[in-house]
Amino acid sequence: MRILGQDLALDLGAASTQIYARKRGIVINEPSVVVRCATTGKVIGYGADTPPGTGPEPVAIRPVVGGVPADVDLTTRMIRHFLRKVHGHPFSRPRMVIALPADSTGFAGNALRDLAFQAEARRVYLVHHGLAAALGAGLPVREAAGNMIIDIGRDTTRIAVVSCASVVHAATVQSGGADVNRAIVAQVKHDHGLDITEQSAEVAKRGIGSAWRPVNRTASVRGVDRSGRTGIVAISAGQVYEATRQTVSMIVRAAREVIERCSPDLAADVADRGAVLTGGGALMRGLARRLRLELEVPVQRAERPVETVALGLGRCVDDIGRISKDTLMQP
Repeated sequence: MRILGQDLALDLGAASTQIYARKRGIVINEPSVVVRCATTGKVIGYGADTPPGTGPEPVAIRPVVGGVPADVDLTTRMIRHFLRKVHGHPFSRPRMVIALPADSTGFAGNALRDLAFQAEARRVYLVHHGLAAALGAGLPVREAAGNMIIDIGRDTTRIAVVSCASVVHAATVQSGGADVNRAIVAQVKHDHGLDITEQSAEVAKRGIGSAWRPVNRTASVRGVDRSGRTGIVAISAGQVYEATRQTVSMIVRAAREVIERCSPDLAADVADRGAVLTGGGALMRGLARRLRLELEVPVQRAERPVETVALGLGRCVDDIGRISKDTLMQP
């Protein structure tokens, strides 16, 4: 193995961090979490690696918000940990391709570069997030035609129209899958007086939660009532629909606005080709149908929605010698 390390792609998300190694595929897919000891404050784990213990419940910190580091120090340490897992030694200096949110400022781009260099990258390339998602979804991004991507992440939803290998129009909704989960938690507490976890809400959202309209489906969720007793209740798709209405409506409005900003030719392309859903939020049952009817364009979910951005960045990594000089890359 080369001491300089393999060429890598990094999809730094609020929910998870994925690393794609050249010609190997995705080799890291772990939660974007840093775990501290509750008593000492010392970092005891990163991602999925949390050592067992008998002390107080450890504190999980999410240092990434909206695809950029909210806590630079913890994010850098987390990425360095993941890179060492990939390479197996502490001295690797890989070239790295990273997704840059299309609406980010130059400051955010510089912050991502600095972060990667601090994590021991030897060279860094940035690719717009929407372009990476379109590449990962297999869309013909180099054509002079409009392709729409709707990426629903943990805390943000990013919408982009891509044409001629660039992001032409983009928008960000400050709401994502975590907001939907919290709305379901609040709905269950209001209707049943039961506190459920966001993980339980996630399972219900994917299993029954209709983003389209209430249907005859239910799911059992376990929670704790005010007296501390454990209880189980059945929640319906109608309840999930009501809980998620606001977030879904925000996404619909933002997507409409992006289409309205497009030239007539690009808008016609989107009307014909439709939009592709990516991100963990795309796994919500009924969402594609809801957007299809609201936007009046075809909408489909990417084949691997959670991994789409990492796969798109991976396409750049696999041919980094040529693409590094292309307009896709921002060295």
